[in-house]
Amino acid sequence: MPKPSSVHKPAIDATVGLYPLIVVDAMNDCCSEKFERREINISFRRIRQMIPRLVKFTDDYRKLGGKIIWVRSTPWRKQYLPKNINRLYRENPEATFYTEHNVKESVEFYDGVNPREPDEVFVKNTYSAFANNHLRNLFKKHQWDTYLLVGVFAEACVNATLIDSFSRGLFTVVLSDLVETMDDKEQQAHKRHLLTHQWPLMYGHVMTSTEFLSRLKK
Repeated sequence: MPKPSSVHKPAIDATVGLYPLIVVDAMNDCCSEKFERREINISFRRIRQMIPRLVKFTDDYRKLGGKIIWVRSTPWRKQYLPKNINRLYRENPEATFYTEHNVKESVEFYDGVNPREPDEVFVKNTYSAFANNHLRNLFKKHQWDTYLLVGVFAEACVNATLIDSFSRGLFTVVLSDLVETMDDKEQQAHKRHLLTHQWPLMYGHVMTSTEFLSRLKK
């Protein structure tokens, strides 16, 4: 039997700072038990377990002077979405996903998630947070080139935000314990692959919120 690889991987010498934090889709449509659709294998138990950690981190980070930016989606209905998403849904029934719940309630922040001054709140009508022109202008105004990224769903809007921002020249630090997705085993496996292989090797750094704060305080 061959021996395991002994290739040495050097420790990441990550530069950290009081970067702006983007929180993606911490809203009912992506978190609440009421908005689950178990008949098509959509459940959010792991997300709900993560939310208290997310809330605590945002509270602590705000006290340190960190900027918190909350980004949530428009209602996931045809009239609110761009042509390309609606075309995908129209031409591929297997891909089709419109929310079946109360539109106003669906985009409210999940219980316990409470943006407050001086936080910023932006709305997107597609996957990437950086599709919002006002968010892009905020980054340009402050000349931010690095940011923290957390939220849901890992393989969907978080991933799209990360890739989009990288293509715009930004650097990302993903806080791994504050990123989640649905309970489905394949999606959980996909999340793990993103965290251990794709994101840290292609787009930025991945570390836990505890590790980030420890580095920040040094």
